[in-house]
Amino acid sequence: MTKEYLDIVDENNNPTGKKEIRKEIHSSGLWHRTVHIYYFIKKDGEYYFLIHLRSKEKDLNPNMWDTRFGGHLQAGETTEKALLAELEEEIGIKANLKDFIKGLTNKRDSYPNNEFTYTFYYPGEEDISNLKFQDNEVQEVKWMSAKEIIREANNNSSGWSAGLLEFESVYNFLISLKLKKNIKII
Repeated sequence: MTKEYLDIVDENNNPTGKKEIRKEIHSSGLWHRTVHIYYFIKKDGEYYFLIHLRSKEKDLNPNMWDTRFGGHLQAGETTEKALLAELEEEIGIKANLKDFIKGLTNKRDSYPNNEFTYTFYYPGEEDISNLKFQDNEVQEVKWMSAKEIIREANNNSSGWSAGLLEFESVYNFLISLKLKKNIKII
């Protein structure tokens, strides 16, 4: 198994010029960067998100439902490269950068997992039959409306990898964009 190195940043998201293996970063509370991609469609005026069941082999939140795809920025990797790589690795989509909608950058001060997360939205296709789970991180996927996700996360928070407040923030930001009804935005 190859070691996964991540760049270390300071508490203000400034590069330190240092890198460390992922396990050490998570156990020591070192600041690092991640990307989160919310795959969504807007249908009949409602937002639906492609959620996935995380692999039982994941080191963080195994066998839990997740509302986003993504991962850590590898040492020397740009946000743009990570976006494209994560979507392809996790569900087999070869996207273009122009397909993404940039969201907010969030600071997660949650020792020992201290990270800056670059949030993006990917307006996807309703037909997901051609998705390929290539890196064994995803067990299955399904569509859920934002309202269903909020209800399910409220009823069974231990079954979800991300907190409800985080998802509500992401959902509210997407609503604020006022995307046209039933139109894929590219």
